[in-house]
Amino acid sequence: MAPLRFTFDGEAISARPGDSIAAALETAGRRTLGRRMSGAARGLYCGMGACRDCLVTVDGARSVRACMSEVRDGMTVVTQDDRAPLPGSGASARPATQIEVDLFVVGAGPAGLEAAIAAADAGLTVRVADERSDPGGQYYKPPSEVAGSTRRDRQHREGDALRARFAACDAILDAGANVWFARAADDGFVLRYTHDGHETEAMARTVVLATGAHERPAAVPGWTEPGVMTIGAAQTLARRYGIAPGRSILVAGHGPLGLQLGVELLALGATVVGVAERGRMAMAGLARTLVSDARLGLTGAGYLARLVRAGVPVWRDTEVTQIGDADDDGLRDVALRRIAGSGDRTVRADTICMSDGFLPQFELARLLGCRVERDGTALARLARDPIGGTAVAGLWIVGDGGGLGGAQVALAQGRLAGRAAARHVGRNAATDATAVASLARARRFQAALWSAFDALPRPPPEGETIVCRCEGVTAAQVREAIVNGADDPGAVKRATRCGMGRCQGRFCTSTLLSMLERSGAKVVPESLMAPQVPTRPVRAGILAHEKPEWGGHREAPPSARPHPAASEPLPVRDFDVAVIGGGVTGLAAALHAAREGASVALLDRGYAAAEASGGNAGSLHLQLLSWDFGQKAVAGGGPALRTLTLQAESIDLWSQLQSELGADFGMKVTGGLMLAENPDQIAFLEAKAKAEAGAGVETHVIGADDIRRIAPAVSDIFVAAAWCPGEGKIDPLSANRALLAAVRVAGVTIAELTPVRAIAADGDGYTLHTSRGKMRAGRIVIAAGGWSAELGAMLGVPLPVRGAPLQMVVTEPAPPLVDCLIAHADRHLTLKQVAAGSILIGGAWPSRVNARGQPEVLPDSLEGNLWVACRTIPAIAGLDVIRSWGAMNIDIDGAPLLSHLPGHPRIVVAATANGYTLGPLMGREAAAGVLSGRMRRDLSEFNLDRFQLTTEKDTS
Repeated sequence: MAPLRFTFDGEAISARPGDSIAAALETAGRRTLGRRMSGAARGLYCGMGACRDCLVTVDGARSVRACMSEVRDGMTVVTQDDRAPLPGSGASARPATQIEVDLFVVGAGPAGLEAAIAAADAGLTVRVADERSDPGGQYYKPPSEVAGSTRRDRQHREGDALRARFAACDAILDAGANVWFARAADDGFVLRYTHDGHETEAMARTVVLATGAHERPAAVPGWTEPGVMTIGAAQTLARRYGIAPGRSILVAGHGPLGLQLGVELLALGATVVGVAERGRMAMAGLARTLVSDARLGLTGAGYLARLVRAGVPVWRDTEVTQIGDADDDGLRDVALRRIAGSGDRTVRADTICMSDGFLPQFELARLLGCRVERDGTALARLARDPIGGTAVAGLWIVGDGGGLGGAQVALAQGRLAGRAAARHVGRNAATDATAVASLARARRFQAALWSAFDALPRPPPEGETIVCRCEGVTAAQVREAIVNGADDPGAVKRATRCGMGRCQGRFCTSTLLSMLERSGAKVVPESLMAPQVPTRPVRAGILAHEKPEWGGHREAPPSARPHPAASEPLPVRDFDVAVIGGGVTGLAAALHAAREGASVALLDRGYAAAEASGGNAGSLHLQLLSWDFGQKAVAGGGPALRTLTLQAESIDLWSQLQSELGADFGMKVTGGLMLAENPDQIAFLEAKAKAEAGAGVETHVIGADDIRRIAPAVSDIFVAAAWCPGEGKIDPLSANRALLAAVRVAGVTIAELTPVRAIAADGDGYTLHTSRGKMRAGRIVIAAGGWSAELGAMLGVPLPVRGAPLQMVVTEPAPPLVDCLIAHADRHLTLKQVAAGSILIGGAWPSRVNARGQPEVLPDSLEGNLWVACRTIPAIAGLDVIRSWGAMNIDIDGAPLLSHLPGHPRIVVAATANGYTLGPLMGREAAAGVLSGRMRRDLSEFNLDRFQLTTEKDTS
């Protein structure tokens, strides 16, 4: 076959038909595929598209996965530097295709294909979606066109047979599909996925998730360098492309896959300097594998025998502890240690194929409400019955995607789940007795296998070892966060950005959990980072669909992640002031009250600064947004307009706090643009600017040339803008962390996971009944955001504070596109770029509250928000969306609420729908008001007198 040719950074590279970009570049010795925002090199790591470390730019399109993309003749490939200029793109999404099926299968590996075949044979309409170009999954991946001309082994032949059976059934495969959303519906399930640059929405009566597993990283010094890859990545190069990575290769893993890889590399003529196996490879366990399944047991024994015959050292009970820098020949010193006993050594290799076993990919399952369980010491299994059935009716999770079991378990589970799905929709499909027997035999084999490969857990990393490869977070940074009180994954994430990168936490969460547990923290399933949409990165431009505009917020009951309430008794039970709510307003109130000499308790039903304040985008607003003025606004925008002077004061207070605390809040006064496309929108901006000038806010209506000078990336469709130089942005994670530390230094008692269940007047104070017992406070500040009405009801006061769950969207890192805040004159949009390079996109698009009481993202809101963003900054369409989340905002009447509670002069309530900008001012004034018994005169228009309240009898 004639070779293909393409260029990589201007150099001509030869490839074989069927080669991936990663395979061709590995053959050519080109291992650095990109640069992070930090400048650190990226290269091939996982080999299955999950880590996003192999991203390159192809023919001008960014973030193409080199490991998943086939070479085309004449293509232009360049290393992707996240700091390099970003070309304009623009949104060109078509409406999503709608399909309906009886069964939707996610994953075309052994489990997914067997499920699809069984269900199709029972008469169901079946659709299968998989990211790969060919079915078979990681285990049965077929050889490429050129590599396939060599002899196929038994595993290849089994895969060929399975693919042939699948091709003969009536199931439809969407190869190269990215399933990014799934949710249960009244009559089944809704799934959304991208395929060939287009979006499809599937309505399915039943779902089988066969998402497989990814490798558990071994986080040691040097593990993020190009030339260090997972065992699975090296096996893909060997089995699919017939390529051995590098010249001298060390294999270091946990389980039989490392032995298999070593043999496969030898067959390709590679030099294998050794195989380090973390497991003990106990003879009794190996013998039991022969009893439970002689064929598989002999296959594993054969791998070991061939390595020994070839003179390859096999070190049992041994792990990598450090990978050194590469010399001029690309060789690195790799330190190995015996886990138990002596025998440490150093070897030299230019390629290190390394992992610590596997972890299920259960993001979609968690999104659908499936519960995580412990598998040994790790949260690495989903609650399911033996054939994959779950507590969610019509949902099965089969194969390694729900817990590790190997290919034989996956095959049997898939067959049984496919028949169970048929029975669920009313078809006659008896249980397959052969599959039941196969499943039992495979489980016995797996139990024997892992007793043979049993190993002690790897010690958590230390010092400057990278934990989160996407964000460059080190073990020292994680430990510092833990020492400072972060005792769950979300708290560490907020403190360090660990888990916020392109891989969406897949390759750092297990290490983070081990560090937390080693510190003594109790890690339970409820404390895991919430599942987010999209479950895999997806191109913004594909999802950008125009949605109708609206006015006002969409109310919902208060919601939050379900946290287990703490039960240990409070250390102190009598305080001058109790602040209920640990968001930015509550933190500021606690800090001010403590500095005035009061003894203060800060109570939060969850974690401090974790809900609305932790989920905030960090805009420091000074001009009115499009829905705060005119026809869309509450009361025409009058209440919001009266708030502007407070916002200006609070922005100044933020600056003072940053200086006073000696912390970097990431605060910048950058100015803000509100963009107009047509004369009607210009008229809106002119009227708004005039009203703002009356409130003392400087806003100018500027023309197109000035827009391009301030923000060149803005689309040419915009002809005017309102420019407010006083607006800015802040990093809420940094600011929250500094405020929380200051509150601790001030001596405040912080009681997290401590919901208040009742409040009763008690002499000249109040008794608060909490999950940790009773406590007494002379005065109370209610700063509980959307939960404030619930607390007011405990005192007989119906507070007019409602929940309004909103969502935010985050892109992958990008080079500088826009420095200032961006908004639209007639669309719901707020937009900014953060220091890490990501674009944060919001604009009060609603989320909803699910049956578990958690905010969850609405696909329509995500798509509508992205449409406005891509229309405004066309380059955003070429970026991947990596994260979104819902958080509980507050809806009052467009203005904040700062007031003594009627009948309770010792209680002040502080709530605001623009909470982050106003947070420090509201907190300070709430504390001053509760301590002095009076409010500043200019704040009187924000008290409860403006509402008609019916209260119970005065209990003061």
